[in-house]
Amino acid sequence: MSFYQNPFDQEFEGFLQIIDKRAALTFIVPANVNKSDAQLAWNIGPYDLSADTTLTINYAHDNAPNNWATLSIPVQGANPAATTAYEVVTALNAVATFAEMFLAEVRAMQGGETVFIRAKPGRVKKFIKVYFSNSGAEKKLRFNKKAGVTELPDYFERHTIANRFNFEDAIGMLVKLDEDDEAVDQPIIEDAGFVPGDMLEDWELLAGRSNNIFTFKKQTVDASSRVTEIIEYGAGAVVGDLAIKTTMSYTAAQTAPDKICKIPYVLQSGDLVTP
Repeated sequence: MSFYQNPFDQEFEGFLQIIDKRAALTFIVPANVNKSDAQLAWNIGPYDLSADTTLTINYAHDNAPNNWATLSIPVQGANPAATTAYEVVTALNAVATFAEMFLAEVRAMQGGETVFIRAKPGRVKKFIKVYFSNSGAEKKLRFNKKAGVTELPDYFERHTIANRFNFEDAIGMLVKLDEDDEAVDQPIIEDAGFVPGDMLEDWELLAGRSNNIFTFKKQTVDASSRVTEIIEYGAGAVVGDLAIKTTMSYTAAQTAPDKICKIPYVLQSGDLVTP
């Protein structure tokens, strides 16, 4: 179980396929509001960049979409603790590699000014994918503020940008967030409405969705090691959910039950087990 961020303007749709495609479970991470050719910093200036001075931009050209390059640009102003949007824009446009691909501008927002980055008109590479690293100046500017964040089973780590070359089916769309990273990732998780310390286990994310593929059973065994009762339910079920109760009875010292009954059952707190 982990939190994942989708920095791109395309919705991530992942499938947990266990038996066949018809039984596959779908998990979605919403798209980013920003687009690769139109990136708005959602926080207004001035920015305190006294400690977080560098904005890191990751980009890949259309002919090699998985070959990410990194451009790290110091963007702090004359007074780093009160850097203006204009100073950030000036610093970005002054870097030749950036200026070949993008154009930074000051944009007015309610309450002040912020930074807007768009595709440079007439650039050689027409399509360039872009995302910002969450560290450094991004902590203050927040281009990624409206990027989708969702909790997913660990299986989907294969679809992170970091793992794009490690799995044949890797999509390379997600950024894994560290729920223990107080400086960078925790604020992102919290902004998305989650509590880092309340991260769910993988099986808890399957609540109401396990389709009898992932099942939990609590068994009662008598003194002769014979199973007399089974409470069975889907992974992630909670108190009040429907379950199956199976009772088994035996004659004398027999080890095989001569009566087996399966009945509907409503889960009680004492029925729940965890891995």
